[in-house]
Order: sequence, then structure tokens, then C-alpha cells
Amino acid sequence: MDSVAVQSAPFSDLLILHGAIVFFLQVGFVSLEVGYGRSKNVKNILLKNTVNILLCAIVWWSVGYAFSFGVSSGGFIGTSGFFHDGSLGVVKIWFYSWNFCLATVAIVSGCLAERTSLVAYPLLTLVMASWVHPVASHWAWQRDSWLLGLSNECRFLDFAGGAAVHLCGGLMGLVGATIVGPRIGRFEEGRAKDMPGHDVSSAAIGTLFLWFGWFGFNCGTTYVYLGNMAAAAAAAGVDDGLSETSSPPPPAITGTGGSNPADRVALNMTLTASVSSLTALLFSSLRSGTVDLVVCCNALLAGLVMSTPACGFITSWAAVVYGLAGAAIYLGGARLLVRMQVDDPLESSVVHFACGMAGTLLLGFLARPAYVAQLTGYNCGGLVYGARKGGLLLGLQVLGVVAVAAWTGVFSVLVFWALRRSGRLRVDQVAELAGLDNMDHGGPAYPEFNLVPYNNGSGER
Repeated sequence: MDSVAVQSAPFSDLLILHGAIVFFLQVGFVSLEVGYGRSKNVKNILLKNTVNILLCAIVWWSVGYAFSFGVSSGGFIGTSGFFHDGSLGVVKIWFYSWNFCLATVAIVSGCLAERTSLVAYPLLTLVMASWVHPVASHWAWQRDSWLLGLSNECRFLDFAGGAAVHLCGGLMGLVGATIVGPRIGRFEEGRAKDMPGHDVSSAAIGTLFLWFGWFGFNCGTTYVYLGNMAAAAAAAGVDDGLSETSSPPPPAITGTGGSNPADRVALNMTLTASVSSLTALLFSSLRSGTVDLVVCCNALLAGLVMSTPACGFITSWAAVVYGLAGAAIYLGGARLLVRMQVDDPLESSVVHFACGMAGTLLLGFLARPAYVAQLTGYNCGGLVYGARKGGLLLGLQVLGVVAVAAWTGVFSVLVFWALRRSGRLRVDQVAELAGLDNMDHGGPAYPEFNLVPYNNGSGER
């Protein structure tokens, strides 16, 4: 998502439509977390995710959007547009980018489910939505940032948020899951104990909702690049569309095949998700002897994350490679979490952090030069194409990933350490065992399922 469009003239109303589709990601995140959680914590999951949405809107309006896309100060952070009223451009991009911030916050929530204090979530949302994600977004998408200004021949590529959203949210979630510790009973005597969720149908439906929302996430981002039209403006040698009075060209670029790049984006993300899910399901079933729905769903999401930084810049055959890589990363990463005794109920840190990082780095090898030029105006590509600047692109990708990871990691450690030291990070043992719904939310989400223990006829229950 290129920030040039933030400062340009009005977008197509397609951006509002795609932003509404992206909002469906929240339905998917909530359904997934409810399904993978236990029934005694359903109200807690529903409430904290709803509050995160409400709080994120206020934070993004007041400071987050300005830090992301305001006039750059030293290439580090935006410094204009606070309490947004349209001064940075039309409100459509505010609405669209707010949904990206929501997704970043929701990723963190899933990693901490079922044992984290309710008061911790608003504090984490404040830190992520007002500081960590906005600065990472500024570096990745603001044309005057230090990261995008390193070279006149090439630029760091992150199509729709592999680094700025998924790496950022997944890494904070991983740090949080490590510091808060596992749920009681998850690891006993050095061995992992299964803690299955209470509603696999909710998890599966949530996965499909996420896939639907992802089409808005990735395809909608195409129109942000089209609004910029840097490649067309550079080739024509005319007004580049950066002024407040200029009008963007119509939303179609014919430099590569004569089609709207959104078609390519939709194809690539669909292929990546499908290949990743089927590959992981096959290898998992061969290894375990069972066909696991959880593997199918999480590997599908891993493929979608893999596609996010890349789907506008790669061909369909490269999307298949991305899908294969996503399956391998998910299967290996999930096993590594268990071996390290990190309790991530949704395996979100693997799906988002590991796959977001890998998808961003692979662009250094698989980005097609013609597609990069079409959407960004830079004539560079991946090493596979023998591009003269392939090494430069790979170096920029590595640097960008390291920078965003370091930025996110430092503040994640600080905020979780402070919460733990203050005693506000984790609920006590009684609350965790009894269920957060019973202790904090007035009773269970499914009161009719509170069955009386079986009476064996001896008078004992």
C-alpha cells in the first residue's frame, strides 16, 4: 500500500467497498478464536475483540493515522494530520488503513487467549495502534521514509502488509505468549498436552470469513497503487499525481497484459492459500494417520499471509512456490512452538510472524520486474529473473524485515515486561481454571450447557 495515494486526489469508491470487506476479517478472527478457545472463555474473547475495535478507531483517528501517513519527519514518523479531518487527503484511505490496524491488533489477541487479564488488552491496543504499527507502516509505505528512500533504483516491497501488519502483529503476539506463559495444564512434565477448542465449526467458518476478508485486504490495496500510478506517470513524463489538485488516472494499467492488476492479485492469493493448505494437509495426514481440520485451516491462513506482501508483484507459478513454502513454514513452526513450550492457542505467531517474514523476503528472489515497475515505478526485480538489481532488492527486503522486527520486538518486550511487573498481565489461577466468563463476565456463554455432574446412584456427584 503506497502512501503517495494518501496525499493525492480522491480514490475510486472501490476503496470504501474493499475496506468494508476487510472489516470482515474481524468476524473471522473472532470466530476463529472462539472456536479454538474453550467454552468457559467465550464471552471474554468476544468482549475483548469488540473493545479492541472500538478503541482502535479512536486511536487511529487521533494519532495512529498521522504517525503512519503524515508528513515525514526525518523519514522516521509522520508529524501531521492528528485528529484526522481530511487534511492528509480523503477519508477513504483513513477507513481503509484503519482496517489494517485492526488486523494487526487482532493477531496479538489470538496469541494470548484464555489466560491474559482483560485490562491488558486495551493497553496493548494503545501501544500497537498508536505507536508500533504506525511507525512500521510509515517505514514500509510512506514514500519519504528512510527505508523507501535508500535507493533511487529500487525500493523495499510490501504489497499489503506482510511486514507492516503480519510480521508486526505476529511478533508482538509471540513475545507476549512467551512472557505470559502457557495455560495451566498445557505442558506437564516437559510434555505437551492437547487443549482442543470447544467448537471446530466456528473455527472453520472463521477461516472462510478470513479468506473472504482477505480479498478486500489484498485486492483493495491494488487500487491504492493504481491511485498513485507512479509507473505510468514516470513513463509518460507528466504530472506524477502528488499534488493536491491533480487527478489520478483511471484505475487500469495496461503495461503488463492489458488487465487490471487486481485480477493478478486475486489469482495469486487464491493459488497460494490453496497450495499451502492442501500440501500441509497431505503431509500431516501421512505423518499422523488422521486428516486434521486445524491443519487445513491454519495452513490456508499461512498461505494467505505468505501472499500478502507479494501477490501484486509475482506470477502465478511463483504463487505456487509461495504456497509450498507456506505449508513447510507452518508445519515446522507449529512443531517448534511446542518444542519450545510456547503456548499459542491459535498458532498465530507462526501463521503471521513467520509467514509474513518469509513472504516479504522471498520477493528478493521472485518479484517480477515488470510487475514491480507497473505498480511502483521502479525497474527492479528478484534474483530468479536475473535482474541486474536483484541483489539490491534482496538486500532492501532483508533490511526492511530486520528493521520492522527489531522495532516491534523491542517495544513488545518493554510493554509485556511492564505489564507482568505490575501484575496486570495474567489472571490468577482460580480465574483461569474456573473460566474468565464465570469470574469476570457474569457467567458462562452457554448457560444451558451447564450440566449437572452424573449421579452414579450412590448419592455422590
